[in-house]
Amino acid sequence: MPEDLDRPADVVNHGQLPDKRIGFFGSYAHSIDAKGRIIIPNAYREALGETFSMGPTRDFNGVALYPNDEFDRILDELNAMNQRKPFVQNYTMQFYKLSYRDIQADSQGRLLLPPKLRQRMLGEARDLEISGGFHHVRIVDAAKADAADLDFTVNRESILEQVGDLDTN
Repeated sequence: MPEDLDRPADVVNHGQLPDKRIGFFGSYAHSIDAKGRIIIPNAYREALGETFSMGPTRDFNGVALYPNDEFDRILDELNAMNQRKPFVQNYTMQFYKLSYRDIQADSQGRLLLPPKLRQRMLGEARDLEISGGFHHVRIVDAAKADAADLDFTVNRESILEQVGDLDTN
């Protein structure tokens, strides 16, 4: 009897095991303390690893915590862009100068957000939404997250139609 028959259906992938993917999911409400620290939700700590990278989200609308291998993939992608184009230079320079490697949370899961990154991405916000972005943890101003949720709700039908029209191949 083939060994694939002993595995659950979601594990069988043309005779091979699927990628071991760790994704970040869910949404949590947190606040920045007086020292500029946040608490990383327990659900994200193991997947981030002992050390991880921190920087802006790709759209510069928040702070992202990246597992190191995901951050390396992003750096490879950025470095593959045509660096002779001024807009590419500007984008990558802003990304690099707001990014930090070898970040560690303390034993209680607290993480100090670097002041420049915090100010540029979160402004004066104290209330935050910390949510999963599949490949990274996303930290945004709670008021902006609420506005994005409302925008999605208002435009849901149009968004679903556009998603339905996408070619997934």
